[in-house]
Amino acid sequence: MKLPALAVSLSIAAFAAATLTTAPAAADAVADFYKKKRMTLYVGLSAGGGYDRYSRTLARHIHRHIPGNPRIVVKNRTGAGSMILTNELYNSLPKDGSVFATVARGQTHEPLLGTKEAKFDATKFTWLGTMNNEVSLCVSWHTSKIKTMDDMLTKQFVVGGLGPGADTDTFPTVLNYVLGGKMKLITGYPGGNDTNFAIERGEVEGRCGWSWSSVKTTRPQWLKDKKINLLVQMSTQPHPELTKLGVPFIMDYAKTDDQKAILNFIYSRQAWGRPYLAPPGVPADRAKALQDAFMATMKDPKFLADAKKQKMEIAPLSGPKVAALVKDLYATPQNIIQLASTAASDETKIEISKAVIPIETLAGKITVIKRGGRKVTVEGGGKKWAVSVSGRRTKVVIAGEKAKRSALKVGMSCKLTYQGTAAKAFDCN
Repeated sequence: MKLPALAVSLSIAAFAAATLTTAPAAADAVADFYKKKRMTLYVGLSAGGGYDRYSRTLARHIHRHIPGNPRIVVKNRTGAGSMILTNELYNSLPKDGSVFATVARGQTHEPLLGTKEAKFDATKFTWLGTMNNEVSLCVSWHTSKIKTMDDMLTKQFVVGGLGPGADTDTFPTVLNYVLGGKMKLITGYPGGNDTNFAIERGEVEGRCGWSWSSVKTTRPQWLKDKKINLLVQMSTQPHPELTKLGVPFIMDYAKTDDQKAILNFIYSRQAWGRPYLAPPGVPADRAKALQDAFMATMKDPKFLADAKKQKMEIAPLSGPKVAALVKDLYATPQNIIQLASTAASDETKIEISKAVIPIETLAGKITVIKRGGRKVTVEGGGKKWAVSVSGRRTKVVIAGEKAKRSALKVGMSCKLTYQGTAAKAFDCN
């Protein structure tokens, strides 16, 4: 039966109206969710390092691109090279899109390498994207006898590490196994910044697994003053800046097909150098909103100006592209995975001991306060120390009375008790 022209026109109009309103309705639902939420961005490593700095910069800008413009709070969740956070993100943190995180890039490899503590499948995370790819370095302090890559392969070299899955632990173990390196690993530092302080204190001679972007942004003075030796660059492709500086490339040291296969597998993580991810099972509309917001932030002029000011490298990959790379990683032939697993876990070729981070005190005046008391610098006795202040774990006493961290003020005379970069107590007048 032929419909009247008016009926046909009305049907078409109704279909068009329904089609046009579907997308806005979905967008409104996402905005309604986020404008009522306070989002949390967890950082699996300690304050002051590269992962932390990139994350706090991201948090300052990404909220403008998430529907509903939620407030974003950054929290450091350290432990076991960020494996604790990775497990929590997969198994126990909310899966509603209110939480996302950055973890050590090598966590993706740990289930494949047979690490029993890794209770996750990296292919199932909701990948938001990465800020850049990375080339990592082995570096030694200027007073160390280790000045070159050849020294590292022939003399004992004591390096600091964070925990299983962190580059700082995996890379020395692999290099000792594959190339006959002589590294000794002191592991258990909460983050890269703590490892750097350990280098300055003389507890370790260097670190092997430090992103070039982090070296430039967190310790530019070390480069200017030649405080560190750049021993070797590690990735599947060399960095032009490092090559120009004459830093050798790790793949040039691989002599056999097996050695090349192991190093390619281990360094494939460098492609997602600064990864951001949410738990599995985030609702599809919110997951897409977060992925879109991440990439929109990477093109945001205000964000790019902020990153440039801090000398951050920005070369992003989208969440779906990172997910595809991780899926490819999990499709690696089993014989290659077994070779790499052996190289990354054979502790007969490396001496490993646990870091003992001393509890220290410093009497002086507060000279800098940032982020409402979350970051405080104390100077006294010729020493200057910046610490992270926890609202729960740091005891604050002012004039004999218990106080909140927000009560700390520049100019106060205090006795600071700290462990690494974490404040344990302030006793101030």
